[in-house]
Amino acid sequence: MMVIECAGDGRERGRAHGQQARDLVRTALDRWREGTSTRSRRHLASTGLLAAVEAAVPDLAEEMRGIAEATAVPFAEILAYNFMDEQWWVHREHLELGCSVLGRAHPEGVFLAQNMDLPDFMDGSQIVLRIRPEAGPEALVLSSAGMIGLTGINAASVGVCVNTLGMLRHNSAGLPVAAAIRGALAHSSRDRAVDFLHRISHASGQHYAVADTRGFHGVECSAAAVVVSCPAGSPLLLHTNHPLANSDLDPDAERELERRGRITDSRVRLAFLETHPVCDRGAAERLLADRTAPLCVTPRQGRRTLTFGAVAFEFGTTPPAARFCLGLPDRQSWIEPGWHSPPHPVTGDRPPAGGE
Repeated sequence: MMVIECAGDGRERGRAHGQQARDLVRTALDRWREGTSTRSRRHLASTGLLAAVEAAVPDLAEEMRGIAEATAVPFAEILAYNFMDEQWWVHREHLELGCSVLGRAHPEGVFLAQNMDLPDFMDGSQIVLRIRPEAGPEALVLSSAGMIGLTGINAASVGVCVNTLGMLRHNSAGLPVAAAIRGALAHSSRDRAVDFLHRISHASGQHYAVADTRGFHGVECSAAAVVVSCPAGSPLLLHTNHPLANSDLDPDAERELERRGRITDSRVRLAFLETHPVCDRGAAERLLADRTAPLCVTPRQGRRTLTFGAVAFEFGTTPPAARFCLGLPDRQSWIEPGWHSPPHPVTGDRPPAGGE
């Protein structure tokens, strides 16, 4: 297991990431360059995406600068690598939808889990970031070496899982998905994390499932709209890769995804989740290993998607339980990195997470 310790301000966190994972970052970027076009990589760095990060979450722009410095990789390449979802729609590269999210709230507690499906060339770059910012809660984040994050949870019991919605309209001056995830995790309550997602402009069509000890709040975000897909207080949350509430569609992207069979695939996975209810985190982890739908995917003819990893969060303790699978969940073991701050030797309580 590779857990990267990232503490301090944005630049310090990025440097720590780059120093501890330098070889892995360089290898991941080599594979990414081989799997993507030079044109799209260069174009991403020239859009308004960086300006959006600097305006909304400037410490994350500094974090990416720190990664570039510590790895001696051009900043423009670190930017483009972090703008992964945006690369998918800017030039229709690897527009192969994936990721399945499921969660349930009941009197015994709340869990939220997901498979993170990504292009196969990213396999081998899996890491967990343990983020300890100067202000705000500690966070554990599934990521690829060189990226600021893919999905995660913080010590204040706020978890964020995501699904790309490639048929929704995009905005080249909006906030990229990776920065939106980390921006939401900087908040110490579910309501404030959701409010953040409502306030920002979004670069990519995306579903965000935000959970805490009380349950879920799901929103589908596009260039023009943030629409609630799972109201606060809902006992069940299921989502794959087609919008359930947001109608701000990009007709060209929708036609292409329909032609490729990606929307049908998404509907099949959602139907599978609906007909296989689970009541606890352990059952969710087992379901994410399923090859029937499949929820756990490997590259197939004409498709380069692979389940990069999985997460399972349980909101019954403070801080919450956070489990990660770095690879295919039917082959790799689940691990629990734990939190940095030790509990009080007498009470068992942990120090306050900070922030709000």
